[in-house]
Amino acid sequence: MKVKTSNDTPAEISHPFHPAHSLKLVTAAAETVDEFLCDGCKEHGAAGCPRYTCEACDFDLHSACALAADVLPEHALFKGGASFVLLHEPPPTDPGGRRVCDACGDEVRGFVYHCFESDLDIHPCCACLPGRIAFGDIAFELCGGGGAGSSSRAPRRCAFCTGPERSRRARREFWRYRSDYDGEAMYLHVACVKKKTYESLAAGHFHRTHDDDGKNMKVMRASVLNGALQKKGRTSKAFKRFLKIVFFVVRVVGGVLFGDPTAMVVAVVGLLLPDG
Repeated sequence: MKVKTSNDTPAEISHPFHPAHSLKLVTAAAETVDEFLCDGCKEHGAAGCPRYTCEACDFDLHSACALAADVLPEHALFKGGASFVLLHEPPPTDPGGRRVCDACGDEVRGFVYHCFESDLDIHPCCACLPGRIAFGDIAFELCGGGGAGSSSRAPRRCAFCTGPERSRRARREFWRYRSDYDGEAMYLHVACVKKKTYESLAAGHFHRTHDDDGKNMKVMRASVLNGALQKKGRTSKAFKRFLKIVFFVVRVVGGVLFGDPTAMVVAVVGLLLPDG
């Protein structure tokens, strides 16, 4: 799914979910934008990320939700006929049931892309996740989880798996990114990256500083060595570059999940990281 960005993004739109007033695009460049709750998908939006808003009604939509197509184009993870349509509220479940996003595993409470044939659900922001993020010879490919219409789950924990074993196993059932380093597979579960990004949002660290980057890189190195990769003691320049790429991929994925469409553009363009 493509979200209009830059000069193609309309400054004002009408939306059927809020027909009384037009919605205006608010960006970080225009004014200080606080963290918000999207009135469409009911998911959080990061501070500084663009959104469509009606100030009179205190109504906000992620740009991904505001500009979402009525029908999701064929998704790379669901080749073979899965058709997703945009719904403004999730389909009913059995009594006591709970509908979750098949990408991130979080509950679906509002706008959702739904496949009636396979009973699959994807948050609009999750539907924007890039299928591939590549930097030179290192690429992270988006893979499905263990649900219907997708491939098998990740065989082990990722760099950010935390909490009880049961919770970690559950997060492996959903989408993840896979890469290879020195002949070894490494995974980043979308659910884990989302959880980590939300923790950064809550702590006010989403928009990073140089000091934040230094601290986060140390945490990243420990996480990768302790969970994502089995070979220990990596200290080479190549490994340090790989860590920088992992760190940036996490920021791109987190940005898309919390409503920053420019993060997807960066992933497609392939922003070069400084050496060192």
